[in-house]
Amino acid sequence: MKLTVLVDNNTYIDQYYLGEPAVCYYIEDGETCLLLDTGYSDIFIRNAEALGIDLTQVSVITFSHGHNDHTRGLQYWSGEIGTKVHIVAHPDTFKERKCGELSIGSPLSEAGLRENFRLTLSREPLKISDRIPFLGEIPPVNDFEPRKSFGTLVDGPACSEDFVADDTALVYNNGNGLFIITGCSHSGICNIIEYAKSVCNEKHIIGVIGGFHLFEVSEQLRQTIAYFQMNHIEELYPCHCVSFAAKAEIHRHIPIHEVGVGLVIDVKYQPKIRTVGGVIQKVTLEDLPDIIDLQKKAFTQVALWMNNFDLPPLHQTIDELRNEYEKSIILKYLSDEGVIVGSVRAHMDKDHICHVGKLIVHPDYQNQGIGYALMCEIEKYVPHCDKYLLFTGEETPNTKYLYEKVGYVVVDKQEMGGLAMFIMEKKNKAML
Repeated sequence: MKLTVLVDNNTYIDQYYLGEPAVCYYIEDGETCLLLDTGYSDIFIRNAEALGIDLTQVSVITFSHGHNDHTRGLQYWSGEIGTKVHIVAHPDTFKERKCGELSIGSPLSEAGLRENFRLTLSREPLKISDRIPFLGEIPPVNDFEPRKSFGTLVDGPACSEDFVADDTALVYNNGNGLFIITGCSHSGICNIIEYAKSVCNEKHIIGVIGGFHLFEVSEQLRQTIAYFQMNHIEELYPCHCVSFAAKAEIHRHIPIHEVGVGLVIDVKYQPKIRTVGGVIQKVTLEDLPDIIDLQKKAFTQVALWMNNFDLPPLHQTIDELRNEYEKSIILKYLSDEGVIVGSVRAHMDKDHICHVGKLIVHPDYQNQGIGYALMCEIEKYVPHCDKYLLFTGEETPNTKYLYEKVGYVVVDKQEMGGLAMFIMEKKNKAML
């Protein structure tokens, strides 16, 4: 991922770009070029031109929240740059906002944007590019970053205190850790990082850039610094809505980088390299917590791909898994280090049909033959069935391809819980 700062409060000496108290980042991830925020004026366009950045390559514009120092610049985006752009934001982003009599929200409405852009408004995480999700609404997880009201949110005839629930961020997963990209962090920078860890199933944080909304040397700042230290975050780029006093206090404990227009951050893709040996065994009762944890890690990847976090495997409880354990055969794949990195389960019904399901492989161990080995092994535990039956999502073609390699064929297509699913089966040749 390559990130270029197009708009920030700060400009560097001897680099003659334009600054304003606002945010816009130009981000390249593989073939995808996107923006986070568009600043307050047209300077993101003028700075891009000065930096030799072709904004016609931008396919996605995401917004960290709806305040006008992050959204107002969009009104300068013309058809000459391109209107075939996908805008992704929280549902509150383009609602009217006021601070007293002053309008502080986006000058562009949701209805107006839909006339000119493809618009997706989501509270849930969404996949933006190969390795960048939009986080959606950030849940509070700590008690030192309380939500603070910031003016009034106008929603049709209703007005309410504005706690900036739309405040969100992007996160880049380089395969070995996360780089957080935020706008203002009204939801709390530590809350954002914790949610990014959860969404991406990755604990290592490489770095953070953006506004932290910290102005005073306070207890909140001290606990934020302690959180950065506890998570061993070494690459910190506080900017925009972080005061000099707050930056200086952070720098006393963790060296920080200066941010200004024209800054380029290049984070290389560095996937974890795994060598896989190991054995396949039946799961024991003691393994079930590890199986449920692995299941959620694996299906979170599927959920991100499908933009659907309502998948039943993500919400299965340990008690439900224990009940399934009593009625099914569950296998585990143990790595050479003795860690469970894969699993599959099956049970045979009264019609001698073996139902195979929940093939899962840890994201760091995928595409190394583990799934194939588990699918072959599970058949040995149910040798007397007439056929093997499973279903897989239409939106997960790689899984369908794996099942076809093992010998399954599509026999039907059905809608299950709002999802298009392929029904696949394999005849048991031993019983023919």
